[in-house]
Amino acid sequence: MKKRFEFKCWNCHRTYTLFREITDEQVLAVACPYCSKEGVVALEPYRRPKPIDVHKGVGNKPSLEIDELDLPDILPTQKPE
Repeated sequence: MKKRFEFKCWNCHRTYTLFREITDEQVLAVACPYCSKEGVVALEPYRRPKPIDVHKGVGNKPSLEIDELDLPDILPTQKPE
């Protein structure tokens, strides 16, 4: 599902919004509509493990962890390498 995210350009330092779908990839590539420079957003620093409980049988309560993204309001971009 696509969602609108706000980005800050590494080159011109302006903020802009784009519709993007965040997937399991660790790097998101975006292009600034103002200066046309491509930037990347590393998603790895924003991953947080979220424990979930799985009830399986009586007396056996295993716990699993899934990753969820805790994104800031404005995602900073970086110059691609």
